[in-house]
Amino acid sequence: EPEYVIELVKFCAEFVKVESKMYIEAGMDIIAVVDPLVSQISSDHFEEFLHEAFSDVFSYVAELGAYSSFFVCGDATRNIEAMCKTKPHAISIDENIHLPNIKDLTDSYNVVVGGNIPLTTIMLHGSQQDNMKFAIDLIESTPNKNKNFIVSPGCDMPYDVPVENTVGVAQAVIDFDSVKKMVENYTSTDYSTIEVELPDYSALTKPFVEVFTLDSSSCAACTYMMAVADDLKAIYGDRIDVIEYKFTIKENIARCMKMQVKQLPSLYINGELKYSSIIPSMDELKAETEKAF
Repeated sequence: EPEYVIELVKFCAEFVKVESKMYIEAGMDIIAVVDPLVSQISSDHFEEFLHEAFSDVFSYVAELGAYSSFFVCGDATRNIEAMCKTKPHAISIDENIHLPNIKDLTDSYNVVVGGNIPLTTIMLHGSQQDNMKFAIDLIESTPNKNKNFIVSPGCDMPYDVPVENTVGVAQAVIDFDSVKKMVENYTSTDYSTIEVELPDYSALTKPFVEVFTLDSSSCAACTYMMAVADDLKAIYGDRIDVIEYKFTIKENIARCMKMQVKQLPSLYINGELKYSSIIPSMDELKAETEKAF
């Protein structure tokens, strides 16, 4: 029902405009619009269903004298240009996108890009030196780094991030040369030394669904991936096993490395990657599960 979708998104945009006006009148300088599903659709669908609504919101925010930021979850690389065309002042990306690869594109639209320090491996579990080193390497590898570039976390920081880690990132940005010298010989934390045991997938007696997430309680795309796995469990019951591995736990980081998980969220069945970043429909997931019986 494409006409209905367009009308629904248009209604949402009107709501966001009213909400944005309240925020701006309360003294906020930047209005961030977050859409975790932009990574799930094609550029053609973005143009058809989302372009007009987002453009309307960002134009309205600018008219009110504030700045706008368009935040997207997951690997939305194919939609970065489509996002820029809606004319936000900035876009913000998470660690699924390699920021240096898109900087020339965002610069061509004069859009600021912000990101994308990993939330768990670096900010939560890393040392202050890890955070300094990552920030320095990110800055050095980013084209035209002195323009239209904000060094920031890839998404909402976990609550337990040590204060000294955020201080380290700030130091790297503010005093780049001295911090670069400070960490030039530093070796980052090696999670591969943490021992994890993988199941013997060939010996499984029933399908085993493993969902790798940042954290399904706080990451929207991860919530959707885990939800479809939970729905699958509700259908098959004890005929299948389902587990979530949250990237906020060190052992799960090591497990991701051992399984060679490239993107979060990802869903595996009996040790085989089935869906990476893209959330499957229930029919698709059931079909893949049936193959594993």
